Amino acid sequence: MSAGGKLDFDSVRWADDQDDIRSRAAEALGSRWAIVEYGPHAVRDEWCTDGHRGYVLAGRIEYEFDDDAEVLAVGEGEGFYLAAGTGHRGRNPGATVTRLFLIDDPA
Repeated sequence: MSAGGKLDFDSVRWADDQDDIRSRAAEALGSRWAIVEYGPHAVRDEWCTDGHRGYVLAGRIEYEFDDDAEVLAVGEGEGFYLAAGTGHRGRNPGATVTRLFLIDDPA
């Protein structure tokens, strides 16, 4: 294992997660690292139970939880985390693209 490395997200093709959400992902240190874009007013269809650590690069994201916990709203320049094992899904409440940097922590 090397002491360091870099990920060139610009060299990774966009993959559609669903019609209005896309990502560029790479593997590093045993985790998926990704740039994720939510189109205007996009809402993730599926619940996810993987954990995530993230940072909002542009826009705003809101996460709702399957246990009816309070919605987590995160804006540009803020970091966040989502615990593994808790169902959540994101939505972009705005009229512009929301861009995130995420590191997944599988459940």
